[in-house]
Amino acid sequence: MRISIITTDGGAGKTALSFAIAKELNYYLLSNDDSVIEAVYKDMAQITKELPIIEDVVYDFGGFLDAGVLDIIKHSDIVIVPCINDLNSKMKAIKTINELKKYNNRFLVVATRLENTQDFKEIKSDLQEQFQDIEVLPLRKTKMLKNGLEYGMSPLELIAESKQLAYAGRNFIPEYKDILNYILNNEAIYNKLLKEKSKGDKNA
Repeated sequence: MRISIITTDGGAGKTALSFAIAKELNYYLLSNDDSVIEAVYKDMAQITKELPIIEDVVYDFGGFLDAGVLDIIKHSDIVIVPCINDLNSKMKAIKTINELKKYNNRFLVVATRLENTQDFKEIKSDLQEQFQDIEVLPLRKTKMLKNGLEYGMSPLELIAESKQLAYAGRNFIPEYKDILNYILNNEAIYNKLLKEKSKGDKNA
């Protein structure tokens, strides 16, 4: 499976989300955008301008729509666009999707860093006004993604490691699981993933 995550908005949490999904699925993480991924995801992450098309990979794109990026978008199983409830972020998300819809037809907008339900309603309304066929899923504001990137662990690994973190993420995790389920688009694979990740919880 190939997953592309792309935005030109530097504040939408693109890289933290890309790392979380890659680490969760044990996928490679490739990016054309400077970040810490090579340091925290050793032997599995690479920053390069020459991005190969491979299997079992998450691509973290900084919005540079050159020919190589567009070719990968064309061969991706899903394209994820993170977006916060900010006029500029929503405008960039809409522009990105409009530019890429000719290359792919399976998109997911992740409404990130949500402070409340109203934030999500506004993002979903504004995006679906432009694209009625595109799913918009919520992901509330949390330190879970930032902490995961710093410690080199996925959200499900974090909550399996610590009951305190599991409690702190009790509202975030169901939303995050919904995103994973939508990405995988396969109940058997999704349930197998949850079962594997829960083993650490039982051993804690």
